[in-house]
Amino acid sequence: MKVTATLGIFLLGMLTSNQAKSRLPQVFLNHFYVVIDSTTYKDIKQSPFLRREFAVTEQRTTVRTDRSYTGLYFYGTNTYFEFFDVASDTSRQVGFSGIALGVDQSGELQAVAKELSANFPLDQETITRQYNGKQLPWFYDGKLKDFPLDSSLAVWFMEYHPRFLGEWNPQSGGRNEGISRKQILRRYAAVLKDVPAKPYFEDVVALTVAVNDESRKKLAELGKLSGYSERIVGDAVVLKGPDIELRLVPQTEESRGIQEITMRVTRKPKDQTEFRFGAKSVLTFRGNGLATWSF
Repeated sequence: MKVTATLGIFLLGMLTSNQAKSRLPQVFLNHFYVVIDSTTYKDIKQSPFLRREFAVTEQRTTVRTDRSYTGLYFYGTNTYFEFFDVASDTSRQVGFSGIALGVDQSGELQAVAKELSANFPLDQETITRQYNGKQLPWFYDGKLKDFPLDSSLAVWFMEYHPRFLGEWNPQSGGRNEGISRKQILRRYAAVLKDVPAKPYFEDVVALTVAVNDESRKKLAELGKLSGYSERIVGDAVVLKGPDIELRLVPQTEESRGIQEITMRVTRKPKDQTEFRFGAKSVLTFRGNGLATWSF
């Protein structure tokens, strides 16, 4: 009887532990940015394939309450990415990158913040975006205190504001509610002209990021607390989330920040599978529904 009771307590403890883990919201990739040299930025900006076929894209200037910036944006179904020209962003160097992790349901950022609070406390604030001369609530920002340890990589959490779709370019047809990444990106595409009917780019599925040893340990710890699994592949620490794989490789003098992105694509171009921009940036369609873009 004593053995049975002990076993029952053990199983109950395991069940309670698993239920606690299951209550942690899924943490997805929202978007990322990379600061690139001016020649590469210009080549990407002027590429007919990238701007008219590859993805829904725009160059935009975002005006917020705290700051303004101009970048080149590529929108997928759930994820997007942006490039900044180092000439117009003098506070950062070529290779500096940022990764925004996000949630898709209201209130989940608070749950993530609670889970991370002991090891990675978040500084939370509401970020606004200008529309028709007014600053509208855009998203809740969760900055990691005392992080990054390496200024070449920024990592933060975010959750879109429930009022954003109702106030920023509101659309007819009752599609002005929701905070999911897909809903927001659908709106971004809806207000643009001359978007490709069937873009190649669907979503980002992996990032290879060069970081120093201390940042790699911290990111692995952050990933574990966020529900990501971890494995070692050669000299890389690979963190696997619900929709993204982060491959953390050693930083060198020549490489820092995001080095390569892997994307899910709808198809391969018929006549060309490799596209070069600037001195070393290469977009390659690999087959099997994947493409990589290295920097």
